[in-house]
Amino acid sequence: MGAMVHRKDGYLKEIISTLVENDVDFIVCGGVALVLHGVERMTLDLDLSVDMDESNLKRFLHAMEKLGLTPRAPVPAESILDPEKRKMMMDEKNAVVFSFFDTKNAFRQVDIFIKDDLSYNSLHVHVEKMSLGDMKINIISKRKLLDMKKAIQPPRDKDLFDIKVLEKLIERGKG
Repeated sequence: MGAMVHRKDGYLKEIISTLVENDVDFIVCGGVALVLHGVERMTLDLDLSVDMDESNLKRFLHAMEKLGLTPRAPVPAESILDPEKRKMMMDEKNAVVFSFFDTKNAFRQVDIFIKDDLSYNSLHVHVEKMSLGDMKINIISKRKLLDMKKAIQPPRDKDLFDIKVLEKLIERGKG
């Protein structure tokens, strides 16, 4: 497992543990997924695809409250419960994620995808089960993560790096 998941402060593991304890259906994506797949890179936030079922979202919001994480945008956290409000965020603000963060520690941030093509329902067929300590979590597969990275336009330097490393991992038969 990557160093950033086992940092001294353990905030990423704390967030994942809280989600698991609250029975939230989610998939780990983004930089943390890369680290868990063996890519040596630093990541600070946790990108998730969360099942948008209302009861699951309520469990997710409860977990965010327990963790002391609040929306980065000046809107109530409960806004994500309303599909119309999520659609408005995407259409009017070009939002891809809804972010929660700790006002006292900006490194403690969770971004959940709100775009349909990054939804839990579209991504759950591309997951691998992985152990993180004594927990089993869903993590996006290397191949799907590669597709997601290639879809970022324009790609950032870190995306180009991630694409090269993922391609090597998959080519070596680890995908």
